[in-house]
Amino acid sequence: MTSTLWTTVRDELRERREAKAHERRLREDLAPYATPAEIEDLLDAVDREDTPDAEAIRSILHDNLARYYAAQGPRQRVAGL
Repeated sequence: MTSTLWTTVRDELRERREAKAHERRLREDLAPYATPAEIEDLLDAVDREDTPDAEAIRSILHDNLARYYAAQGPRQRVAGL
């Protein structure tokens, strides 16, 4: 019983580490897409594809877009720059 529990816990921890590493690689791969035009183009492409990573990619791209707008000063955001 103890060895089964230990095996289950170990397997779950390994799966979590692998998932985090995969997300980190996706974030690194998508980091260069930082402007609204680049992000919108990639979002359009992702919306046409039905892949297991599509939702994660959308989320990361929306984070990139939020970072872009957060980095803009209030005047630039109002002016649409």
